[in-house]
Amino acid sequence: MPTLDTGDVLVKVDLCGICASDLAALNGDITDYSPPVVMGHELAGIVAESRHPNVTVGENVTVNPMLSCGNCDYCRADLDKYCSQIEGIGHDIDGGYAEYLRMPKHGIDTGKLISVPDRIPAEELIFLEPLGCCINAMRETIFDKSVAILGAGPIGLMFVKLANKAGLRAFVLEPLAHRRSAAIELGADAAFDSSPEQVEAFMDNTNGGVNTVISATVNNQRAINLAFAVVRRGGCINFFGLAPSDQELRINLEHFHYSGHRLMASWAFSRWSLREARRMIVDGTIDLKPLLTHRFPIEKAIEGFENAQQQRGVKSAMSGG
Repeated sequence: MPTLDTGDVLVKVDLCGICASDLAALNGDITDYSPPVVMGHELAGIVAESRHPNVTVGENVTVNPMLSCGNCDYCRADLDKYCSQIEGIGHDIDGGYAEYLRMPKHGIDTGKLISVPDRIPAEELIFLEPLGCCINAMRETIFDKSVAILGAGPIGLMFVKLANKAGLRAFVLEPLAHRRSAAIELGADAAFDSSPEQVEAFMDNTNGGVNTVISATVNNQRAINLAFAVVRRGGCINFFGLAPSDQELRINLEHFHYSGHRLMASWAFSRWSLREARRMIVDGTIDLKPLLTHRFPIEKAIEGFENAQQQRGVKSAMSGG
């Protein structure tokens, strides 16, 4: 049981989504973790004990998992993720793959404990943080009329729904048949696998490619090549997904110059995008419950990680107890 200091809050974890970033960290592919640490940042729970005057026992909560100083230039510009003093819940301090989570006073004082109405179930609330990441990327990305989304995992499918709301034609490239089917059910205009024949069919269907590509998968060399293959000249590629720490992006500068591509990488969220995610979930303007396909008790954590690693279903989560 975590020990509380003055101003801290104890959260009883109901559910915590298994994030691809945690799987990448366990594989040694990314480096922004400080083990030993309890992972898990896509959490939903109930306040079990409060030593903070502004938090009440029984509140239905999730977290903004980036605890930053709140005072530097980045924090004042709503770019907390670049703060030099950042501590990540589930990255640097213990997170949600547990029965209880300690939310420190500093995080509460800087607005990182997010309360929602009691009627919002944990099965929706765990999506608030990843949805905030996608909303943030939608604001940063350059769009015209069409977008290709590489990958139809939980993030890719959220992008499908957000693209629909933005009035964009949304196409998905995904090797797994059950995830292509999910993409169509959630509103994608068409879904293709990543074989050469299907990529050719995609190019025919889109009349030569799309204006924008969002890579919502692991950005290894195959995904990088696919992104450049399906984007039109003058188009934008957002390398949203994680990449192995040794992955490099190499481009011929002359070809890049004449292709006119806009390259970018969105990651994480802003306080603004988390507020938007909260609003959409609370208002019911987006329904993400169908994305949660597997739920594991904390005692079967390894089984849960393996399920997510094998990409069975769409989203896996762990119950806190």
